Amino acid sequence: MPGKEFLSVHDMTMEQVAERLQEIERNYEEFFAGARDGFYISTEEGQFLDCNDALVRMLGYRVTEEVLMLDLNKDLWANPWDRVRFQAIIEEQGRVKDYRAVFKRKDGSPVYATLSSEVWKDMEGNIRGYRGFVVDHTQERLMRDRLAATESKYRELFENISEGVFISDAGGTVIDCNEALCRIIGYSRNEFLGMNYYRDLFVNADDVMGFRRQFTQKGQISDYELQIVRKDGTIRDVSMSGYATRNRAGEIESYQGLMRDITEARRLRTQLVQSERLSAMGKMASQLAHELNNPIFAIMNCLELVKEAVSETHSKRKYLDLAYNECQRTSGLLIKMLKFFKPDDEQKGATDINKLIEETLLFYERQFKNLNIRVETQLQPDLPTLMAVGSQLKQVFINMIINANMAMPQGGELTVPSLFDPEKDEIQVKIRDTGVGIPPKNLERIFDAFFTTKKEVKGVGLGLSICYGLIREHNGRIGVESEVGKGTEFTIYLPLNSAED
Repeated sequence: MPGKEFLSVHDMTMEQVAERLQEIERNYEEFFAGARDGFYISTEEGQFLDCNDALVRMLGYRVTEEVLMLDLNKDLWANPWDRVRFQAIIEEQGRVKDYRAVFKRKDGSPVYATLSSEVWKDMEGNIRGYRGFVVDHTQERLMRDRLAATESKYRELFENISEGVFISDAGGTVIDCNEALCRIIGYSRNEFLGMNYYRDLFVNADDVMGFRRQFTQKGQISDYELQIVRKDGTIRDVSMSGYATRNRAGEIESYQGLMRDITEARRLRTQLVQSERLSAMGKMASQLAHELNNPIFAIMNCLELVKEAVSETHSKRKYLDLAYNECQRTSGLLIKMLKFFKPDDEQKGATDINKLIEETLLFYERQFKNLNIRVETQLQPDLPTLMAVGSQLKQVFINMIINANMAMPQGGELTVPSLFDPEKDEIQVKIRDTGVGIPPKNLERIFDAFFTTKKEVKGVGLGLSICYGLIREHNGRIGVESEVGKGTEFTIYLPLNSAED
């Protein structure tokens, strides 16, 4: 085999031995000087006898002589007790491997390193010092510290953001979520983790499928509105935003997103839309009243003149009476519309809400009996006096009780509680029936003027609209919850400061 022939020491001449020693020394010096890690030889007392350039650079010095002058106990170790511990280990075991140390650079900044060394003994076996190498892990340490700080900031943001944050796998199983989301859904974090939010959280399956399809196809979604069922069974409106993470093959691995509770915002939005509708209807009503009242009264005057000329026994008199009555009914409709959009300018006075409720229920006592409706009042005693127009509020109670009676043709229960909420400084009156309920598609339209679902229309769909307008005049609002086949509950909120518009 071609190449250099290696001889044993016994076969070498003195010149070959000398040459071999020089080669070994040269190789050692090149390795010692060119290594990336720091190599050193030190005394037991704490002074470097030799070190390579890598250790000089690692400690922030320019030349080797500066390092050789260091007192290792004071100038090198950030904590001198660490060197004492290092010495105890190496002198007991003869060596140490990957000992974690923190050294001081020339400028005082830390060097995070691992130290692997062994004892160095003289010919008699006495420990003279140590020799070994140092691996600099400062950059790795700083990167880990930055990563830990970033993760800490992320976790802090994750936990303290007011919106609910969630992470789930591709199938919808929750991997992580923050406390804000737990407050929205009513479940604890441990309860929610592992749940499939597609299946276990949302109300409407069709909405969920649309949400999931858009999320999967587009990889992101923004402000998608759905309804959830909280742990306590209450329904809340939420808005969902998020994005999907994919692997290199383009397959979805997980979803990350935000959930906001928009129940109150949606209620206010609905109220705003309703107010805008009322404003538009008000303008229309004013125009109709102006355009129709004059000709209607003119027609009625003409009919009265004709009626004077036609005796009550005349065969055609009934047609005159019918025409006159229809004109009166049309005029009454216009008056109702005007009262709805602009209630009578009556003075507000101290009003006992419980007394109004009791008077209204007493008026319909016979009807309740005929319809087999059991009435239960849960009126909070000593309600604060409310500054209101009593006749208007009584009209509200009458309209709602009439609706409740019509919703229970086979009988049922009507419950009317009242209470005062001191935190919101308002009186609440509920009118709850066990009737047929209102379909979800109609729930948001029930306060619209002229909207009715009655098959035999005796009115024109202004009852609840008038209620809405009257309560609005008192700076209040009306809420409604209903379930088909189980009944409906209207809640009237009347703030005590309603005297001032």
